[in-house]
Amino acid sequence: MSTSDAPEKSALSSKKFVAFFIAEATWKIILLAALLVWRGELHDVSAAGWWFMFTVTIVAGFVEVGFIGGQAWLDKYVRVAKIAANSKPSGSDPGS
Repeated sequence: MSTSDAPEKSALSSKKFVAFFIAEATWKIILLAALLVWRGELHDVSAAGWWFMFTVTIVAGFVEVGFIGGQAWLDKYVRVAKIAANSKPSGSDPGS
């Protein structure tokens, strides 16, 4: 069976997706917790509180972009390697 005939895995069976989902959920939970802590005095929150929430958002964004970019690069590398492996001449001698 060739790789193109293989059935696709579900998203939840992918370790990469689960790791990304956990990372995505974590920063949103941190921001929700910060907002709940300061909900009564949101207009009077200290500068440190706002900088904390801003920093969490920015760092999470950079991590997510890096993760998605890395996965795209890795997927491209794997596709190119599969194409190269499939286009190898059948009569070639690996020892020469």
